[in-house]
Amino acid sequence: MRSQGFHPLLAALLLGTSLPAHATLPQAPGYIDDSAYPAAARQRILPPMFEQKLASTRYLAKAGDPLITLAESSGFTQTSDYHQTREYLQKLVDASAGKLQLSELPEKSATGEPMLLVTASTLADKSPAALNQSGRPTLFVEAEIHPGEANGKDAMFMLLRDMVTGAKPLAGLLEKVNILFIPTVNVDGDLRRSAYGRINQNGPAVTGWRVNGQNLNLNRDFTKLDSAEIRNVAWVFNQYDLSFFADTHSTDGAMYPYDSSYCHNGNGWSPASSEWMDKVMRGPVYKELEGDGHVVHECISLNDNQDPAKGYYPYRTDLARFSNQYGDIRNVPSVLIEQHALHPYETQVLGNYVMLKAMFQVIGDNAESLKAAIAKDRERLLAEKEVTLTWKPGKDQHTPFIVGDYRYEQSPITGAKTIVWSNKPKQLEVPISDNSVPDLVVKRPKQYVVPVQWGEVIARLKAHGIQMKTLDQPTPIEVTLYRMDGIKLAGGFEPDRAAANEIPGYEGHLLVSGSAKPFQRLQTFPAGSVVIDTDQPLGVLAVNLLTAESPDSFWSWGFFNSTLVVAEEPEEYVMEPMARKMLAEDPKLKAEFEQKLKSDKAFAKNPQARLQWFYERTPFHDVNAYVYPVGAVF
Repeated sequence: MRSQGFHPLLAALLLGTSLPAHATLPQAPGYIDDSAYPAAARQRILPPMFEQKLASTRYLAKAGDPLITLAESSGFTQTSDYHQTREYLQKLVDASAGKLQLSELPEKSATGEPMLLVTASTLADKSPAALNQSGRPTLFVEAEIHPGEANGKDAMFMLLRDMVTGAKPLAGLLEKVNILFIPTVNVDGDLRRSAYGRINQNGPAVTGWRVNGQNLNLNRDFTKLDSAEIRNVAWVFNQYDLSFFADTHSTDGAMYPYDSSYCHNGNGWSPASSEWMDKVMRGPVYKELEGDGHVVHECISLNDNQDPAKGYYPYRTDLARFSNQYGDIRNVPSVLIEQHALHPYETQVLGNYVMLKAMFQVIGDNAESLKAAIAKDRERLLAEKEVTLTWKPGKDQHTPFIVGDYRYEQSPITGAKTIVWSNKPKQLEVPISDNSVPDLVVKRPKQYVVPVQWGEVIARLKAHGIQMKTLDQPTPIEVTLYRMDGIKLAGGFEPDRAAANEIPGYEGHLLVSGSAKPFQRLQTFPAGSVVIDTDQPLGVLAVNLLTAESPDSFWSWGFFNSTLVVAEEPEEYVMEPMARKMLAEDPKLKAEFEQKLKSDKAFAKNPQARLQWFYERTPFHDVNAYVYPVGAVF
């Protein structure tokens, strides 16, 4: 019986009855009823792609091969969901004669899904200890941190298949290297599947969604570690002595012929490893890709998508919140791989296959020189007395760069000029916005002391693998503390992705910025507080996370925003007469006040600010106001 006042759909749901035949609701996993949209809104309109003839198609499995991937068998119109991924990898394990092993990572995704790790090695014992002692480089590849960008997963399926069941030289690779592979970092996003995931990507037809179950972009989480998924990735870094890390993506990209790209972190925290990748790895990798018909470049974003002549910025010397920069600050040679989303999905997968295969081969053949580069970087970072945390652009550079020829039309939609691309190549000479000059450089403390009450920060530091000791009793320590000044809300890294409603916040945090004013104090830290020596392998990572002014510090991410509140304020009837007496008794204070009135007109016009100025010069003012509570020992 219908309840009075209930909508029929709601009543059916509440009462457990079936819906009328004509009534439907959007359902999992996409929750999209596309019948409600016009036909034109359901079709991607992509620019015409450059002509390209690939020889890498020779790596495709033949029809009927029992280990053919879903991508291959569907003509690259489909990619596996997470459940199909697990099923396919189990088939590979069964066919691998012991070379592959599946295990689950320590934490489950936000929605409770287990995360899978694949270990590929000829070693019978595939534990972290055994791989670390094997003398072989251990290479770590992750895919689907953004599940719509699935090419790395499908490429690794093919590559693992060919390494464990194929002929040499691929079959011999696992005698030179060990490989770790997370096929789906963002399981929750992968299972939120629909045909409407990425509007500017040329296949597959159905993919997962960019963010995880908490609506976090996981490739912004490598410093703050909000997500179980990236804490699992950090766990891999902590358990294994990694020699190489690759994070696979599809770039949104503009119209250019480069289908395959990768980048490292330039002259960032591991310059010797970057130099090794440039001098030893890049030549053979580019040669193999180009020999198979792929067009390769460093991964970039245009400075202005409406004007390619304004050049591009390469993904170098960036923030450690991103995957390959996080590897870099840990002294693990790391690359971001970006296959061009406007190229056919088959091209993306094959480009990734050839690139990773070539990288594995070069690393296996040059393991000793890579090991020496890593050791040089680690020695350098351990010895640094001043630590660079951010970089800024240096001298202007220009380089040839090919785009699709283009013209402009007046848009009836935007009311402005809009760019219209063709697939005819056009060469430009463009500027490079290269962050190459150290910007934020700080003195390296000997130690940091984090009070016990900031347990969430301590837990994140432990998840990174940063070594620390815990105080077993209240302990007074002479430290430098910082009172934060000029505090204001800060934006995220991506102004091009800013929300239209301009609600403050980024990735679930209210970011802040400010300048740090040092002062010394004999601070008593409670039992349970932790002391972190920066003379450790992850010492520079600790500096990056605990220097308040660093854009990737826990302070900047908003973990200490509760310190930006003053709990006690004076009433005017008390403070005003006290201020008069202070002026009468202190000529120096009077002169300072009068100068402040002359130099700061806004202050002079603000009665409350004037009263506050005097309050801050009394012992009644909170001595901990705006103080960043992490102590530094120099």
